[in-house]
Amino acid sequence: MKAALFATTGVLLDRHGSVDEHGPYRRGRDLPFAGALFAVGGLGLAGLPPFGTALGKAVAEHAGEAEFPWLPAVFVLVSALTSGAVLRAAARIFAGAGPRPRERYTGPETTGGGEEPEIRDPQRRIPVPMLAVPTVLLAAALAVGLLPGLGVALAHAARQFTDRTTDTAAALHGHAVAPSAPVPDVGWSAEGVLLALASTALAVLLAMTAVWGPTLRSPALGRAAAVCEGVGRRVIVPLRRLHSGHLGDYVAWLAVGMAVLLVVITV
Repeated sequence: MKAALFATTGVLLDRHGSVDEHGPYRRGRDLPFAGALFAVGGLGLAGLPPFGTALGKAVAEHAGEAEFPWLPAVFVLVSALTSGAVLRAAARIFAGAGPRPRERYTGPETTGGGEEPEIRDPQRRIPVPMLAVPTVLLAAALAVGLLPGLGVALAHAARQFTDRTTDTAAALHGHAVAPSAPVPDVGWSAEGVLLALASTALAVLLAMTAVWGPTLRSPALGRAAAVCEGVGRRVIVPLRRLHSGHLGDYVAWLAVGMAVLLVVITV
């Protein structure tokens, strides 16, 4: 799913020379098909059934909720926040929705502006492969969720890959043996579908609030906006100072995250 989004972003870069949400505001309206692909990718990132991302999310939630009952809530929240940002960008860039966004953060960070396109000819047609690649990737993600045999085959391969007995038999003796542990169930469940729909609905709600919230006049919305503004100043801005988007920050926080995860699992 992320690969499809990256490929679609390449279309925007090829045409407008920027992948920043603020720079190409409304400029992607001449790319309706790319905009549709980007929006579908954002919904799939949230876990919209029947995409394979929703199935994988449901399987992971089911596998971890026995020991970590709070894990499904984390999956829903993180999926909604990530997808909401993608849908917000899609609405602003490809549909011109909402007022022009204002950048309130002035600290050091990486941006998508000022990128150099490979070919400087905005009048030419978008090459077919640039649109075909994300289309095929989205179709593949859809196939993983729709074809039951594919999910079972992937689960069987994953079980063999993580089973020491089967690895030893294949590597040393040249023959396959049945995994010592049963293959987990990777089918759809009512709980998984409901959680996937919840994360998708929350992502759409967050995107709509971010895009159209500033244009609405309501005391309740005003108070909510003030609360969000306060949270942004006290929480989001310090986090952005800690992670500017530079490569070194990615490496450092990856190490921190792995260390915290190991502590949580072992304690």
